[in-house]
Parts: sequence; structure tokens; C-alpha cells
Amino acid sequence: MVMNSMAVSIQLCLLLFLCFLVKQYRGVRSFTLGRAIGVLGYSFVFSRLNPLSIMIGIGSCLLLLSNSVCCLGIARFTGKTIWLRYLIIYNIAFICIQFFLITFYDRFLYKTIALTIFQSILMFAQFYFLFRNSKAGFVESSRFLMSVYLGMGIILILRMVALIRNPPPNFFAPSEANAASLLIVFIYTSLLTIGFTMMVCQRLYADLCFTADTDELTRLLNRRAMMRFLNQEMSRYIRNGQTFGLILIDVDHFKSINDRYGHDGGDLVLVHLSHLLQTQSRKNDFVSRWGGEEFLILLPHITLKETFDRAEQLRIYIENTPTSSGIKITISSGVVVTTSYRDSVESLITAADHALYAAKRSGRNQVQLADISLDASPDLKESGTLALSETTNA
Repeated sequence: MVMNSMAVSIQLCLLLFLCFLVKQYRGVRSFTLGRAIGVLGYSFVFSRLNPLSIMIGIGSCLLLLSNSVCCLGIARFTGKTIWLRYLIIYNIAFICIQFFLITFYDRFLYKTIALTIFQSILMFAQFYFLFRNSKAGFVESSRFLMSVYLGMGIILILRMVALIRNPPPNFFAPSEANAASLLIVFIYTSLLTIGFTMMVCQRLYADLCFTADTDELTRLLNRRAMMRFLNQEMSRYIRNGQTFGLILIDVDHFKSINDRYGHDGGDLVLVHLSHLLQTQSRKNDFVSRWGGEEFLILLPHITLKETFDRAEQLRIYIENTPTSSGIKITISSGVVVTTSYRDSVESLITAADHALYAAKRSGRNQVQLADISLDASPDLKESGTLALSETTNA
């Protein structure tokens, strides 16, 4: 009992520190409050003060309240909805049952069965919330905590069966069931604190990575993140020859848009274009804001003609899709794919950049190729694209 009291107190200190450190997530404070109520509940259960039955009854009500508030915290942290009034009614029902048992059937077994049933339902509810968690940032740690709740719910049911078969007179009677209960409390509370802390830390890390890799305005990948994916694709190309394409996009006359509609209008155009590029790209494509009004799309496992066709489709779609405020925009694009003589990311980006400027010099609102591969179709060669030699001269 002393060991458990010290353990839950230390765990509460850790959760309080986590609560004050991480304030941006819903549910952390509720979970910490629930664990604090749990510490109070264990203090009543372990107190051995008379009348013993009433002290254990109060402690049991606090332990159920603790689990209820923790359940509320888990629901909020995972973005699920749980009605607070249902939890209140649930706890009031348990208090009434405990009061009835203490008054008329004051037996340790009956009160333990009631607490086990109510606690198990809450644990399976938290298991459900974690199982339905769809936030990719902390799936692994939520699965760990889910297994803790599932395991504890099953153990509580097995403990109830063991108590029914050989019921001790009270919680402090020397028996294998009571000794096992204290050990289970120690393991459960420790794993619960570890699991929740892991879940918060993993979510923090995922959000940090997202912030570091995401452009603040458009919510696309930033240049740093795109360079990482480009290097990965280039390594894959060098290793097994899997080609990929790049589309470098620039908004035509963006300075005029800023002068006419202001910087807010310019930002609206960039956000609008980002949304169009993202929704019209394939699932395995990577779309980034390359800088200013330039965007770069990485298309894995694609040929030159397919890359050109995708760029042309995007150009036509964007031209025919104005912003919500009616601002019409056009884009110019430079297209390049990996070739046997382009074995670096820098050379690909340079070629795409040259093709983009060729498109802008040729009148804008068009797509230019940085290279015509040997297997390109005659129609593609006649589409006004730029040969590699012309790109290099440019």
C-alpha cells in the first residue's frame, strides 16, 4: 500500500508537469485531474480508518470518478465527443448503488463486483476512443495505451471471478486476490502514466515535424521538406532506375495581382492555387511551395509524356477556376524528368527552372519541357516544348 501510494503520487507529479508544459492539447488537463482524483481515492481506500466500509466506499466512488474524468480526457485528446451529463449520471448511479450496499448489504464482495463492472465499462470506452483514433501523429502510442485499458478491463473481470469463488472478508484481509490486486494497481497506474505521456510526446513530435516541413500560408510542403523527398527519389532512381518528374510552376503576373488586390489578395491567390494543386494531384505526388509564387510538384513513377500531360491539365484547370472572389490566374510551368545524364537533384531543378523561364519568355500560360526523351511521341515534340540544348543556352 505504501509502494502504491508513493507510485501514484510520483506519477501525478509527472502528469502535472506535463499538464503545465503542454497546454495546446485538449484532454491533458482532464486526464491529469482524473489521476489527481485517483490519488485521493487510493488515500481513502488505503487509509484503514474506521468505519472501514464507509472509507472504502468513498474511495471507490472517487476511483470511479477518477476513471470517468480520465475517460473524458482521452475522448477530448483523440477528438471524440462524449457527453458530460452521461458521465455525471453514471457516477451518481454508482454512488447510489454503493450507498445502498453499505446500508443494506455491507459485504466486500458485492461492492467489489459493482465497482468492477462500472470500472470495466469505462476502460472499454477508453479502449474504443483510442481504437477509433485516426490522427496519424500518435497512432502507435495510442495503440499501446489501448492495450493497457483492454488488459486491465480483462484483469478486472478475472479478479471479480476469483473473488466470487473465494471472497475475502475485506480489502485488507491477507489473501492472494488482495495481494494480486495491489500488484495490479501498481502495474496499471504505471503503464497508464507511461502510455499517456508517450501519446502526448509522440503528438508533440509529429506536430513539430509538421510545422518544420509545412509552409505556414499554403499548408503545403516547404522547400526544406521537398528537398528531402527529392533526395529520396533521386536515391531510388540511381538504385533501381525508377524515374520521376518535376513540374515547376510560377503564377503569371503575380506582381500585378499584388498591386491590384493588395497583399491579402495575393495571399488569397496563393492559397487558392495551393488547394487546386493539392486536390488535382495524385495520391503519391508531393506538392510544395518552392518560394514566393513558385510551386514545385514531385511526381514519382512517371514518364516524360505523362508529366507533360499532368502539367497541361493543371494549367487548363487553374485557368478555368478563379478564386472565390473572382480573381482569375494563369500559370507557366517547366517540366523535367530524370534521365541518364541527370543524376543530381540540382541539375533537375536547374533544368526545370530554365524551362519555366522559357515558358514565361514565350508568352506565359503554357508548359515547356526541359528535355525530350527518345521515346517521346511526335505530337509531344511538336507541342512547342523546349529541347535540352535550347534550355542550356537559355
